[in-house]
Amino acid sequence: MDGMERAPELVVTQAALQLGGRPVLRGVDLALQRGELVALLGASGCGKTTLLRSVAGLQGLDGGRIEIGGQDRTQAPPQQRGVGVVFQQYALFPNLSVLENIKFGVLCDGRGQAEATRRATALLDLVGLQAHRDQRPARLSGGQRQRVALARALAREPSLLLMDEPFSALDENFRVPLRRSFRQLQRQIDQTCLIVTHDREEAFELADRVAVMFDGRIAQCAAPAELWRRPASRQVAEFLGAFNLLAADVAPGALLRGGGCWAAPIEALQVVEEGAEALADPATGWTLRARVLASHFGQQRVSVELRSEAGDPLQLWRRHDQAPLAAGQLLTLQVAGPALQHLPQ
Repeated sequence: MDGMERAPELVVTQAALQLGGRPVLRGVDLALQRGELVALLGASGCGKTTLLRSVAGLQGLDGGRIEIGGQDRTQAPPQQRGVGVVFQQYALFPNLSVLENIKFGVLCDGRGQAEATRRATALLDLVGLQAHRDQRPARLSGGQRQRVALARALAREPSLLLMDEPFSALDENFRVPLRRSFRQLQRQIDQTCLIVTHDREEAFELADRVAVMFDGRIAQCAAPAELWRRPASRQVAEFLGAFNLLAADVAPGALLRGGGCWAAPIEALQVVEEGAEALADPATGWTLRARVLASHFGQQRVSVELRSEAGDPLQLWRRHDQAPLAAGQLLTLQVAGPALQHLPQ
């Protein structure tokens, strides 16, 4: 459908739910186009898993509407929604082989053995487990079992695939390659997918769009690059953890006055090296002084904790080959104006 607008596969309208008298979903709106992968990202208790379960039909709503494939499925039972679900803990049948696990759902749909075997065999090739088709799940690694769970969900050819923290139980050396191979597969078969995660890196690496949730609401849903460039609020920016935030009256210049706060990506904060000139025009950026609190060496970079003279906590990212900064050292820092964004509180 290149060059054409794709029809929505999932439309959630004003989804509302209370559990134990506590609002869990508060008027959630969300739409997924066919072939799109959207990640629900948020801390524990924000409502993301409840929203996924409501779409799957495992949790009823108090109000709102769920359309899947253009049809109202708000009251439909799970087996009539045309969705596949992959859980964190695989939920494979231990007494069945890999091939039999994948065939199970197809057979339950009333399709014959020949079609079930054909579909399962094709998926075993896609997930790279053809050599393990006759093994039981207990003989497989965690990553292999998750691939079986994925193939089993896809075997029924769902219009929508729902995944609840599918990679979180795996070690990093298995988790990262598996989620990348899944993303490649998802694109290859044009599978619409809604995935729940609390892992920001996972959400940004996998998704076409990321829906950031707080307290039963979607605060912002946008492409990863847009979220990094333009968080919608201070709450979103703080959650993403990739911004320095300053009170509005800290940034100098008439162009930068106003309420709320100012956000700048951490990588935009630079040290003014000795002998270099700081930004002279406040309309093009701001310059400030901050003291080093501590340095933390990571795999990709050094993260430096700072506190500005105005008392704002700041972060500075440095390369490993740059000169180390000592605790207590006073630095002159600057951020160019185009990197600054005004945010409401």
